[in-house]
Amino acid sequence: MISPEFLFSNIPEKQSKYFFSIIQKIGKEKNIKKGETIIRNGSYSSFFFYIINGAFKTSVIKNDKEYILGFTFDGDIDGSFTSLLKGTLNNFKIEAVLDSNVLICELKDFKNVCTPDKYSGITSNIMLNYISILENRVIENLSLTAEERYRKLLLRQSSLIEKVPLFYIAAYLGITQERLSRIRKKIKF
Repeated sequence: MISPEFLFSNIPEKQSKYFFSIIQKIGKEKNIKKGETIIRNGSYSSFFFYIINGAFKTSVIKNDKEYILGFTFDGDIDGSFTSLLKGTLNNFKIEAVLDSNVLICELKDFKNVCTPDKYSGITSNIMLNYISILENRVIENLSLTAEERYRKLLLRQSSLIEKVPLFYIAAYLGITQERLSRIRKKIKF
């Protein structure tokens, strides 16, 4: 859920370069097939991941219904950060919606490579960004129409969002697939 725009705009450039140099050093490349869950609801997280290419959805099931909280794409960092940093069970799952390639970064390896100051600074910035993303999603869900939210998705990742099954996008927007189809016909990207 952490976009590269945050890392480059809200973290000092030296810290951002340092962060990426570490994840490239410690990350273990893994292919994740469409439909495969990378983080399970109710489990403890020991890692975060960097998306080399592909797309993931974060979702939660309540009353036998799946609610999609968001998507992550190429160049994003994702994981269950509260679980990872607090050592608690996570309350959602993250699943590949396209065949994807990621770097899996174990937190213990990340911590071992960083100096204590850099580790503290980077994890603080990750959590601040995570909170910011969640706040923006709540505001967008309350104040934007489904069409406006879809346009924002397109602006962020138009080439990948076109490959994500319509069912997932419609569920994220809280609309039917038919309504999403009408919105897509209206928007010529």
